[in-house]
Amino acid sequence: MNLRIHIIMEKTVGAFEIRRNFGKVLQNVAARGDKYIVERHGEPVVAEVPVELYEQWKRSRSRLFEQLRRAQENANLSPQEADALANEAVKAARAPRAPA
Repeated sequence: MNLRIHIIMEKTVGAFEIRRNFGKVLQNVAARGDKYIVERHGEPVVAEVPVELYEQWKRSRSRLFEQLRRAQENANLSPQEADALANEAVKAARAPRAPA
C-alpha cells in the first residue's frame, strides 16, 4: 500500500522572493494547496491561496450578506441600525479565536 501524506503549508514570504519564484509558488498553491502571505517591508499585503478556497470565501460572504439582509427585513431595522449590526458581526467574525 502506497500512502502519500500531504501537508498543506502556510508560508510568509517577501515580495521579492515571490517575484523570483512566482512559477514555483503558483505550482505549490495549485498542486498542493499551499498558502502564502506576501509581505512588503515586513507588513502583510497579499494572501495567495488556492482558487477553491477563495471561491469558498466568496460564497460564505454572499451567504452572510443575504442572511443580514433577511434579518434586517424581519427585524424592521433602519439602514443605520442594520449597518451597526453588520459591523458588529464582521468584527466578531474577524476576532481571533481561542485554540480548541
